[in-house]
Parts: sequence; structure tokens; C-alpha cells
Amino acid sequence: MDTPTINLITDCLVPLITAAAGWLAGKRKRRNDFLKNMQESIDILSMENKRLIEDLTTVNREVVALRRENGELKTSVDQLCKENAQLKTEVQDLRKQLTQAPA
Repeated sequence: MDTPTINLITDCLVPLITAAAGWLAGKRKRRNDFLKNMQESIDILSMENKRLIEDLTTVNREVVALRRENGELKTSVDQLCKENAQLKTEVQDLRKQLTQAPA
């Protein structure tokens, strides 16, 4: 091989080969960085999802407790309504007795 051919090879092919090798190495790093960023996003979303599920569970427990309390209050109100009706009847009976009593 003559010197101009060797110079052409060293001047053109070596930079092309090193550029290709650099591009391939960079491609792998870019891919790894992308995967790392994706994993970080997944981790953040998983933590947020876990927190939201815990909040939802807490709220559901509160709803169940409030429904139970509401049922108890409804029962109490029903009982008070019955007692009130009985007292009204007693008051009416007493009024009748007062109006029928000799003066």
C-alpha cells in the first residue's frame, strides 16, 4: 500500500469507526438512562398509588362507622317518636279526665 492510501484510511475511516463506536456506546447509555427514568417514574407512581389506597381504606372505614352511627341514631329517633306518640296519647287522656272531672 502506498502512503496516500494509508493517509486516506487514517484520515477518513478511523474517525468513522470511532464515531460509530461512540454512537453505539451512547445509544446504550441513552437507553439505560431512559429505563432508569422510567423506573423512577414507576416507583413514584407506585408510592402515590399506595398512599391513595391507604387514604381510600381509611375513608371507607370512616364511612362504615358513620353508617353504623347513622343506623343507631335512626333507631333512637324511631324510639323517641314512639315515646312521643305515647306521651301525646297520655296527655290527651289526662285532658279528657280534666274536662270530665266535676268542678
